[in-house]
Amino acid sequence: MSLPSVQEKGSNQYQFLNEEDIIHYVKKHGFFREDEPVSVIEISDGKINHVYRLTGEGKTLIYKQAVPYARTVGETMPLPLDRVRVEARVLQEYDRILPGSAPKVLLLDENMAILITEDMSPMQVGRTALIHGAEPAGFTKDVAEFSAQTLFYTSDYYLDPMVKKELNASLMNPGMRQLTEELVFDRPFQFHESNYFEAGLKNDVLFLSQDQKLKKEVAKLKHKFMTKADALIHSDLHSGAIFVSEDKTVVFDTEFACFGPFGFDMAHFIANLFINGIGSPQYEYKRYEQARETWYAFSAKFSELWRNESNEAYTQIDGYLTDLLEEIFSDMLGYAGCEMIRRAIGIAQIDDLNHEQDEQKRMERRRKTVELGKYLIMERSKIRSLEELENWFR
Repeated sequence: MSLPSVQEKGSNQYQFLNEEDIIHYVKKHGFFREDEPVSVIEISDGKINHVYRLTGEGKTLIYKQAVPYARTVGETMPLPLDRVRVEARVLQEYDRILPGSAPKVLLLDENMAILITEDMSPMQVGRTALIHGAEPAGFTKDVAEFSAQTLFYTSDYYLDPMVKKELNASLMNPGMRQLTEELVFDRPFQFHESNYFEAGLKNDVLFLSQDQKLKKEVAKLKHKFMTKADALIHSDLHSGAIFVSEDKTVVFDTEFACFGPFGFDMAHFIANLFINGIGSPQYEYKRYEQARETWYAFSAKFSELWRNESNEAYTQIDGYLTDLLEEIFSDMLGYAGCEMIRRAIGIAQIDDLNHEQDEQKRMERRRKTVELGKYLIMERSKIRSLEELENWFR
């Protein structure tokens, strides 16, 4: 499916634009007047892309340009520039399914790997709100229902099979899928040189890499991620990929999106709630309660859509929905465990576990995150409800 309303084919070959070039670029494309002063402030975390807020006279917008590698690693970790096209396409798909749930795409320049979207400020990034205990009351339900709707409406239970296959083919995103496979399922369990942890955890990480039973279960989860195309998944739906305010929640940063297992997105979101609670013990039980509420809101919304809007005849069979939800729940636990371990010791570090200045406390929290992650992976088929995890957060 094309993007005629936002497609902006660049006439030049790819080149990275500096701040002066950016101002010229956005003025050339009519976002600001030629004589209008425009400020350019970088707001990205510096891990993968270059993201700026551009401010003119009464207007702001977000300008994002991809580079052909991960910024934190350099050219030894090449990344496809096509991820910008995927990101724009998925943002539009989300906004079509649930209007207002994603930033509006204003321009896509595939040749230059540039994406311009609306600015969602003064909304706050979810991770920042959680770390400061300032998250809005309803944001977990918003994320859960967003996920239930975007998954159901891009699955075979709703879409015409040919339409779904065409959408899947247009969003294969092989380079970013491979990066997910490496960072989530491979490197954290291999004692990889890119892993990050305090020296005092070296033996813990070494033992983790030698745990063959654990690695067998991770291999199963990886294979399911690689082969199961249930629906369009965000594939990186953590608290840093949502904006929150008192009246709405907006999802962004969809460059990892692809078709995958139903349970993957909820796994990442719930895992990051758990991680935040472990990293900030004063919020630990609250984060557990929010995770529990998230799952119940997701399953309720998915069940409602299944009963009322499914176009697949077999969904009328007694027990089918129950079996599917049990599979989603089990997968969610396993993928959440992988996400917790990779955030604790992998290259993609987050502030939730690193803002503590006391090294011993930081190590203890990182160790607990890994232990809970292992438990979720190994016991995912036996755990019947999130209530069984309550003692981890007391």
